[in-house]
Amino acid sequence: MKLGGIYKVELDGRPVRIIGFDKYETFYDCLWENNKWSFSDNLKSKCSFYRMPTDLFKTNFKLIELKPLTETEQNCLRPDLPMRFGRTKEVNWNEFNSSGIKKLKSLYSDQKINIESIILVPYGPKGGAKRGVKIENKNAFTVLEIIEKAKKIQEEVNENPSNGIGIYRCGIQKGIPSYYIGEYIDKANFLNE
Repeated sequence: MKLGGIYKVELDGRPVRIIGFDKYETFYDCLWENNKWSFSDNLKSKCSFYRMPTDLFKTNFKLIELKPLTETEQNCLRPDLPMRFGRTKEVNWNEFNSSGIKKLKSLYSDQKINIESIILVPYGPKGGAKRGVKIENKNAFTVLEIIEKAKKIQEEVNENPSNGIGIYRCGIQKGIPSYYIGEYIDKANFLNE
């Protein structure tokens, strides 16, 4: 698998292009009949990336050609960013106690994410996504800083405790990487443990 690789889709026939991947999941763009890519041709829009388990992608897609991401695509799509972080069963949104905070500090105080701004998307009491909130830092964020901001954002829209915590890459909004605030198990159910 290669970043920027254009692959043939067995079931659909439309070409897809890898815009990010790790060992668990692959994000891809899709070329439509009008010869436009869903995301690369809409970098300033609100987009949730197409995704599938990496193992499934490897077995069902065949490489057609390589079209490396442009500098603009790299800067906007940010394939260098983690697809998920801050996952733990030790605490729940809306129920951080002192031992949970201590655990989070020990796990995430030293982990950094090299980005100045991201959009965090909370979920409501019925599970639906709410309006994203932009957070900024002039330097790289620590994972703990993002978790603390996510906790505040999540508490404002949903008072229910969660089943663990996690922050997962969603896509982009107006050229800024977006992540959804989730539980320990991701919404796509790619990660069971």
